[in-house]
Amino acid sequence: MHQFSIITPSYNRAAYLPRIYDSLCQQKDIDFEWVIIHDGSTDNTRGVVSEFPKIFEIKYAYQNNAGKPSAMNLGTQMANSYISVSFDSDDILCRDVLKTVWSYFDINTGKFEHDCVCISGLCKYENGDIIGKIFPYDYYISDHIRYRHNKGLRGDKLEFVLTSVLKNYPFPIFNNEKNIAPGILMIRMALSHKTLYINHVFAEKQFLPGGLSTQNYWFVYTLGSELYYNEASIPPYKLLLQIMHSGKYIYFAKFNGKKNIYLNALNKHIFPLGIFYYFIFIIKLFLKKFIIMQKINDLIKIIFIKIFSRPNNYKVFKNG
Repeated sequence: MHQFSIITPSYNRAAYLPRIYDSLCQQKDIDFEWVIIHDGSTDNTRGVVSEFPKIFEIKYAYQNNAGKPSAMNLGTQMANSYISVSFDSDDILCRDVLKTVWSYFDINTGKFEHDCVCISGLCKYENGDIIGKIFPYDYYISDHIRYRHNKGLRGDKLEFVLTSVLKNYPFPIFNNEKNIAPGILMIRMALSHKTLYINHVFAEKQFLPGGLSTQNYWFVYTLGSELYYNEASIPPYKLLLQIMHSGKYIYFAKFNGKKNIYLNALNKHIFPLGIFYYFIFIIKLFLKKFIIMQKINDLIKIIFIKIFSRPNNYKVFKNG
């Protein structure tokens, strides 16, 4: 069994895989495998992977294009390690970060310190700036809901999860939808497990066109959004978030044409307040759309004025 499994779903990202490979080569004195799931790409992913020198184990699997959740589920099934991490094809690990993460793992208990099943660290942009907020404490035990959500600690982070636990939390799969908010697994795990949060930079992230982070995925993958907000409408989320998430669950359920929305709600006690926020949410969406349309209209006016209000270059002759 390896110490780590690095699981990378890849769809038309063959050109970026060598960056990950190079960053993995910088992980010294650690045993790991790289699990690459080729998600029906039309590029030369297979050829690129086959050319990597096998200085560590590389597992490769192809599936017809089904999306990142399906690819992650396959990669997790293939993982043979103590600890796994989902690692996007356009990111790179920081030097020796696997050794850092391993230092918090207790081989005797099979868990991280203080009985945690997950360790979460920071991510940075290419220019070195930290993405989002740093954690209020350099070392803290909590969970994804109570710490990240209730305290508003936004921004991409990187989580390493016990492989044995991750295998119990597959991504939900929907017909005709190839993605879902990745945080849904963390909120599910938060109901039963603890996470160790440290202010250590784990990875450098890029946000390439076509990636999930660059999409307004809540409104693209609406079935997943409905499920996410329904599950996020219960304690231990703080009351305000329960109400907001309940309202968004109602919105996406109605958008998806669902019936029995109340009966399917996981938090029926908060549902009446959720209806109230549902109307607020609709107004916010309308105003956002109105503002965008107004900006477009203003831009058109500016272009129109520049085109049709050019200075008159004709000379004027006066009589006499």
